[in-house]
Amino acid sequence: MIAFGECEVVLIAAGGAAMYTERSATAPWTRPSNELVMPYGMFTAAEFALMARRHMLEYGTTADQLALVAATVRNNGHVNPEAVYCGRGPFTPRDILDSRMIADPFHLLECSMTSEGGCAIVLTTAERAGDAATKPVWILGGAGDTYGPAYVVPPVWDLRGRGDDIPAGYVGRRAAQKCFDLAGLGPDDVDVAELYDPFSFEIIRQLEAYGFCDDGEGGPFVEDGHIAPEGRLPVTTDGGTMSYSHAGINVQMLQRVIRGVQQLRGACPTMQVADAEVALCSNGGSGALFTDVMLLGSERP
Repeated sequence: MIAFGECEVVLIAAGGAAMYTERSATAPWTRPSNELVMPYGMFTAAEFALMARRHMLEYGTTADQLALVAATVRNNGHVNPEAVYCGRGPFTPRDILDSRMIADPFHLLECSMTSEGGCAIVLTTAERAGDAATKPVWILGGAGDTYGPAYVVPPVWDLRGRGDDIPAGYVGRRAAQKCFDLAGLGPDDVDVAELYDPFSFEIIRQLEAYGFCDDGEGGPFVEDGHIAPEGRLPVTTDGGTMSYSHAGINVQMLQRVIRGVQQLRGACPTMQVADAEVALCSNGGSGALFTDVMLLGSERP
């Protein structure tokens, strides 16, 4: 609407409260009442677990590597004063593996938590942004990638479509390529990756899907310290849905973009990446059969 002159300012807001009251069960939005999945126990954790297990069998990805991802993200939230899990760590990979099993290979602390909250972003024209009280952050590219109706059909790693050879296991690869092509950038230009983290494996999968490492190398990439706060590519720096907030369905979709904006403004209360100029943000995931990717920049394209 802004690009076509229909308006100058758009507010996108989302919030969630009083949605999760049945504390003995998983959150209601993770148990879709659909005849094609519900009878088979295909709640969200199980759907994502299928994709993770396939990757482990295919490439030798280990439970220790998944646990290291979860510990890294949760510790980002542990030190964040705005996070739900602030002060509840620090967590070691052993702590992750010692938590109870939810859907093999995912332990409790490898899964996103639930919370209440809200968030919003403001979009405007380049001209209006120049007069704003805060430093503008620019959209360098954005794209979506889908392989079917989310949570309606069980996810299958090898599902293909659209005439190419990218499997559903790497959903989001096409979207990331479109973003990089539009921006004239590549994975090496990204300073911080605010990746969606519904489960530990999704971080490893996205690192491969977006080209930060080769297929099957996500686990070793994590082990080498690249996603740590002081690493080459810090990820999910506020603690994500595992530790910062997971307030319903739509809020989580905006949170990665908001944190990316904070990083490029130098406004993060914790885990600020020095001199960050390009941020990649994502949501969705392989178990959901869709992924959205956005590239943000500190300089006007």
